[in-house]
Amino acid sequence: MATFKNSSATASAETQAGHPRRWWILGALALTMLVVGLDATVLNVALSDISRALGASTTDLQWIVNGYTLTSAVLLIPAGMLGDRYGRRTVLAVGLAVFVAASALGAFAATPAELVAARTVMGIGAAAVFPLSMSILPTVFAPGERAKAVAVITAAMGLGMPLGPLLGGWLLDNYWWGSTLLINVPTVAIALATGLTLIPNSKDSGRRRFDLAGMLLTVAGLAGIVYGITQEPVSGWGSGEVLVPLIGGAGLLVAFWFVERRAAAPLLDPRLTGNRMFVWPTIATALTSFVMMGLLFALPLYLQAFLGDSALVTGVKLLPMMLALVVGAAVGTRTTALVGLRVVVPAGILISAAGFAALLRLVPDSDYWPLLAALAATGLGFGIAMPPATTAMLDSLPDGIQSTGTAVNLAVKQTVGALGVAILGSVLTAVYRGGMDAATAHLPAAAADAAHDSIGGAVAVASRLGPAGNALKAAAGSAYLDGVHVVSVVCIAAAVLIAVVMAAVLPGRARGEHTASSAQPAPIRADKMNT
Repeated sequence: MATFKNSSATASAETQAGHPRRWWILGALALTMLVVGLDATVLNVALSDISRALGASTTDLQWIVNGYTLTSAVLLIPAGMLGDRYGRRTVLAVGLAVFVAASALGAFAATPAELVAARTVMGIGAAAVFPLSMSILPTVFAPGERAKAVAVITAAMGLGMPLGPLLGGWLLDNYWWGSTLLINVPTVAIALATGLTLIPNSKDSGRRRFDLAGMLLTVAGLAGIVYGITQEPVSGWGSGEVLVPLIGGAGLLVAFWFVERRAAAPLLDPRLTGNRMFVWPTIATALTSFVMMGLLFALPLYLQAFLGDSALVTGVKLLPMMLALVVGAAVGTRTTALVGLRVVVPAGILISAAGFAALLRLVPDSDYWPLLAALAATGLGFGIAMPPATTAMLDSLPDGIQSTGTAVNLAVKQTVGALGVAILGSVLTAVYRGGMDAATAHLPAAAADAAHDSIGGAVAVASRLGPAGNALKAAAGSAYLDGVHVVSVVCIAAAVLIAVVMAAVLPGRARGEHTASSAQPAPIRADKMNT
């Protein structure tokens, strides 16, 4: 992104010293990041309640999760460009207002389609939060304080993810499922009011073109691919409802690549795609997002629908994964300085693969300990691998495109995370439905369809059958765990493959070209900072 031109010695001095209200501004930005991180996971423990209340199928539930994740991912870079052009505070405020309004509407959705639409609009608003929060920091913090500010923002988003299942579980134990969305309204309203009052409306003096063609091709291409994948369990791979969007989406992404190569101001900066130390760490972190989001989609449904755990208990049971991730982050950061990325990143990925292998031991009557071991190992491995890879990516960015590079990295991670829910969810659904064919053959058509559609539907049908329903519930649990086992094998294979690739392409020791101070953005000179 463009830098500011120096037109005022006074303004420049203020920027170098730091905005007088910078810590209040940081608090407002951190609060928004906390909510964005929380909303990435808070609905996972509510999926069973939503399925019962709205009659949502497994495919509907995938889109309720994907609608938010996918739109927020594909619009990250366009949101950053709009902020540069029209003012970062302005676009951030619009994004937060959209997010709040969609959260309120989604909380009172009466059908799965309404909730999917609300979550999609929430994603549009959330797309403005991360890149613009990062772009605002250099305009209010002096160079010596920026690293601390970035760490606070990143920690806030990371804290939101483990809090999501826990907060969601508490809300569902005391209120209805819509409370998991309604909680956003007062929280973001406070951040919005604070931001409008305190944050200077900085924008670049240059008028970079907005790559509308690139944005539309990206959004349409990814939407086509994810839609096709989620339709597979319903229609089958050979149907037009699957093949047409898959082929069309792939074609649009190919067109995007050619358009970007000729664009005067491409959506994807060529200095990023040609940067080896940006590309490979981004791939590593994206693939960890792929398997993590798929795992967080699959397990809560089993814990709540089959085992009968409350939402709060489900959140507590999933918490060890996030706590282990925090521990792993500390271990990975310290170890990288000693042995380098080539050892640490593949080792972390392989530890997460061991966690997925532990899931293969789950059976319908398992106690919690195999699941605890799987979650702890998976979280520990992700924590070891992801922060060093992210740090290497950030250190590799040339001056002037740190915000763009960060937005691209996050966009890739979120998009691949959405694909993880779509692909792994489709695999899980297909295996589950195949395993339920015999168990539902003797049921009336309506009951068979409900039991065949989702594990929640099967448990509901079984509860109406009395003692005869025990066999149906057992069959549903076995079929669902068969799906979890297949998903685990896919994740193990993907983890081993990426670990081998990372061991081959990453450097054997920490790169010495960038120190902590040189990795910070160059001082920003104020041009248009309107308070």
